[in-house]
Amino acid sequence: MAESTVSNRWSRHVEFYVHTVTFLVEDHLFRIPREPLETESTVFRDTFLLPQGDSETAEGQSDTCPVTLPGISKKEFEGFVRALMHRQHGKNKGLSLSQAQWTSVLKLSTTWKFDELRNVAIQHLDPPSRPLNPVDKFALASTYGIKKWLLPALLVLAQRPEPIKIEEGRRMGFENALKLAALREQLEETKVIDRICEKYILKTRDEKPKASKYESPKSRDERSAEKLKERDKECIELLTQLFGL
Repeated sequence: MAESTVSNRWSRHVEFYVHTVTFLVEDHLFRIPREPLETESTVFRDTFLLPQGDSETAEGQSDTCPVTLPGISKKEFEGFVRALMHRQHGKNKGLSLSQAQWTSVLKLSTTWKFDELRNVAIQHLDPPSRPLNPVDKFALASTYGIKKWLLPALLVLAQRPEPIKIEEGRRMGFENALKLAALREQLEETKVIDRICEKYILKTRDEKPKASKYESPKSRDERSAEKLKERDKECIELLTQLFGL
């Protein structure tokens, strides 16, 4: 087994001598293993390839010369490191993070190109058993480039009974909210036309001779289901055009 000589007396074991990096976030120091950063992130990997200079003065090698992370809160970095370490050593078994913490993991993993950790965050933020609020889903998808979330979130917002609220418009972006409001109005007009047509069809049926056979409840249910599918398809096409999906 290869070893790198440190002095005449001791050698560093290549597998079980852990290299660490010290970060300063707000007013707190974090010292974490370098290996997962280097393995999973192209950003950190490229950074570590740069010449480091003297080990005592090299950035990140000691508490007196940490890597400073401006614009990142202590809570954000805590959640990110906790998710990263659990992924490395337990594949997130027993890991319990809030939605806000997973959002921080998504933010930082996207910024630093931790692709696998980013996918983990996406899965935890929108599980089938507890789906995200559609406004939050759209906002996160727009901010962090999660294309597969955009259309499902917009479809729910376009078809729900409640209008888009001011606070929701702020979170989505008012231009997006206005587009969605225009689409909802168009869909509502289509529903009115459909209701008028339905009334006309029922009226003409009532005027038929009694000997004629009417549709069974099952066939009416099938027709309603087909109409819903048609509306979904129309809505998806309009959303795709309007938002360039």
